[in-house]
Amino acid sequence: MSRIVFGTDGWRGVIAQDFTFNNIKVVAQALADYVGVHGLGQRGLIVGYDTRFLSDMFARSFAEVVASNDIPVLLASKPTPTPVVSFTIKNRGAGGGVVITASHNPPMYNGVKFKPEYGGSALTHITKEIESLLYQSPVKHDEEKAKRYVKRVNFEAEYFQSVKRLVDLQLIGNSGLKIVIDAMHGAGDKILERRLSHAKCEVKTIRSKPDPTFGGVKPEPIPQNLQPLIDRVVKWGADVGLATDGDADRFGMITSKGKFATPHELLALLILHLHQNRGWRGGVVKTASVCDIVTRVAEKLGLPIYNVPVGFKNVCELMLKEDILIGGEESGGIGFKNHVPERDGILAPLFILEMMAMKRKSLEEILVELRREFGEVHYDRIDLSYDKPDRMSLIPHLQSQPPRQVCGLNVEKITTYQGVEVTNGIKFHLDDKRSWLLIRASETEPVIRIYAEATSDDMAHKLLRQGQWLLKIGG
Repeated sequence: MSRIVFGTDGWRGVIAQDFTFNNIKVVAQALADYVGVHGLGQRGLIVGYDTRFLSDMFARSFAEVVASNDIPVLLASKPTPTPVVSFTIKNRGAGGGVVITASHNPPMYNGVKFKPEYGGSALTHITKEIESLLYQSPVKHDEEKAKRYVKRVNFEAEYFQSVKRLVDLQLIGNSGLKIVIDAMHGAGDKILERRLSHAKCEVKTIRSKPDPTFGGVKPEPIPQNLQPLIDRVVKWGADVGLATDGDADRFGMITSKGKFATPHELLALLILHLHQNRGWRGGVVKTASVCDIVTRVAEKLGLPIYNVPVGFKNVCELMLKEDILIGGEESGGIGFKNHVPERDGILAPLFILEMMAMKRKSLEEILVELRREFGEVHYDRIDLSYDKPDRMSLIPHLQSQPPRQVCGLNVEKITTYQGVEVTNGIKFHLDDKRSWLLIRASETEPVIRIYAEATSDDMAHKLLRQGQWLLKIGG
């Protein structure tokens, strides 16, 4: 029997190996028991899914188990972005919901993201409670109740009614911008094209057809996966390109010159836009892997800045407690005030497009202004495959014997980050005040991630190599 463990954003497993119909039914029963214990059952659950292999069938099976527990279920009528599901949970006052997705992970994975009634990432104490309920009750399946309580719904229009109150879609539409959208074969589909293809705005979507293999690449909007978008932007002479990941809760952007705009810089731009152009106020939350340009922008604007461990649930937790304007992570997941405490890869690029339309400037011009005032970003990250059983012990071992220097720079401070069960991250802050090295063991994939920021691209690459040497793997 494979163990079901919730990581930083739900439970994930390899399809047919760990992620099976039997296991998803066990999770569904535990979740039904959880909402029952907390008196949330009659508020119902929302169930969505992405374009992965059998996601629609897994979602149906999940919904039928929940419904068999006398809990009403609204089941998405088609592949639906995670932020749309999260918004629907909060907007309809549901007791919670799930999305059948493995987000940006490779095609062989699928997963379950649980979203509580507030419409954001499930916090650790919630997932721990759900885990404690696994296998405690027999899985229920009642065909009559499944027919009675499961209803198919398209949530898109409801979501965009709210988005239109946050972003001036008409301004974007009348801007005359030429936009290429890359859905990366995921749940993003042509959702943005349907909302922007009017007036003077020209929009083309590539890789919009659902594909469980995602065209042979991870559906993660990072430079090495976005060559088709880069090529199309340059060939068509577009003003900007944007991409969404497998479940559209993360995004990436390409300038008209075919250059990748880093998520760090986009997060900094969004802070400036929401504060200066929209007049929004509140704190800024960033995960440990986000570059310090975000801190410099927040400090310049006089906004409180909070640093949290990697994982959007940590951002979400602060958004639930404090007055937060924006929260983000280095992978392009960003959440906003006045919305839901959730990453939204649809709303975030719309804000950037709105900023371009308001300022009547290209993304390149806006980025040049940002770098001139707040400095350039020299950052890199590598993901190392590591499927040995000692993966989660690598960081504690390094913590017990930390280096005093990294690439000739003194280690000024060390920060460690607690994972679900053990310390899974360690960050070395270096004495030039601009460089750092972060090493983290993924809780959802057999991967070690190493991140670095430095005063030059060359130094960032050296830091990454040093990180590999410290772990004695790769390189």
